[in-house]
Amino acid sequence: MEYLTLQELDRLFDIARHENEKHWQAMLTAFYFGLRVSELTQIRGEDVQDGQLKVKRLKHSLSTLQHIPTSFPNPNFELRLTDLARAAGPRNRVFPLSRQRCDAFIKRYGMLAGIHRTKAHMHSLKHSIAMAIWNETHSPGQIKAYLGHKSMSSTMAYLNETESLKAQEAVENLQLTCDIPQPKPKLFAVA
Repeated sequence: MEYLTLQELDRLFDIARHENEKHWQAMLTAFYFGLRVSELTQIRGEDVQDGQLKVKRLKHSLSTLQHIPTSFPNPNFELRLTDLARAAGPRNRVFPLSRQRCDAFIKRYGMLAGIHRTKAHMHSLKHSIAMAIWNETHSPGQIKAYLGHKSMSSTMAYLNETESLKAQEAVENLQLTCDIPQPKPKLFAVA
C-alpha cells in the first residue's frame, strides 16, 4: 500500500474540504489517528472526551487513547472532531458511513487532486500518518504505540516503504552517461 506525501495530503484535503465537509473530516480523522475505515466508521460521540479520542482498534491491535490535535497552521488540516462528536451525541456514530462510501469518495477526491489511483484509498491515510511519524522521529516504537500494534512486525511493514523510496532515489541519482569507456578487445596470439 502506498502512502501520501504531505503535499498530496494537502491537495486531497483541499478538494474534500470544498466538496463535502463531512467527508473531509472523516479523512482527516482517519489520517490523524491512523485508522482503518472500519475503525473510523465505528467512532461514537462518547469516544471523544476531554480532548482525546478512544480508538477501539481492530485486527488484534491494542486500543489507544490519543490527544486530538488543536493547532492547524494549514486550514486543510483543521480537525473538528470534538464538534462533530458533540453534534452526533454520545451513543451515535460520528461518521455514519459505509466502507464502500468512504472508498468511493476518496477515489473521487484523489482523482480531482491529481493523485495516483493506487494511493487513493482510505488505508493510505493510515500509512501516511505512520510515515509522517517516521519522518519526524525515526522511531518504529513510536509508530507501534501510536497505531496500537501488538507486534513490531506489523509496524515494520509500514517501514518497508522507506526502503522502496531509498531505492527509487538511488535510481534517480544514477549518473548514466554515454561516455563510459569500452573495454579494449583482447588479441589472441595464433600458435
